[in-house]
Amino acid sequence: MLNRIGRLLVPFAAAAMLAGCGVKESFKDAEVEVGKFHQALDAGDLRAIWKQADPALRQGAQRAALEKVLDAVHRKLGKVKQTKQVGWNANATTEGTFVTLTYQTTFERGSGAEQFVYRKGDGGKIALTGYNIESQDMMLN
Repeated sequence: MLNRIGRLLVPFAAAAMLAGCGVKESFKDAEVEVGKFHQALDAGDLRAIWKQADPALRQGAQRAALEKVLDAVHRKLGKVKQTKQVGWNANATTEGTFVTLTYQTTFERGSGAEQFVYRKGDGGKIALTGYNIESQDMMLN
């Protein structure tokens, strides 16, 4: 009886391990994208961030509103000096794998907690679906 149960569980265990590898790869891909986001932000290339964003973000947010927020981050805090990942989360759904990364970021004129949400879809492409920053320095500058 136990041998039979073991044979049934092996495929599920293998699938879980493969899914775990996919999530790990998604984290690495998202970390690379955070670096690209910061490079574009530092260069003031807000259009590049918009173009690379997931269609769901582009449908839910107005381009001008997103660029206004990102411009305020860039103008008030300056360029990224140092960033450290302080949190993460993954959620696999029928719409793709969503990876949330939280960073404590030091800019030229302050610091803030940034949260990035990326979606990895069927084609394997990862794209930004959400961005949030909490920064007292940004509000006061």
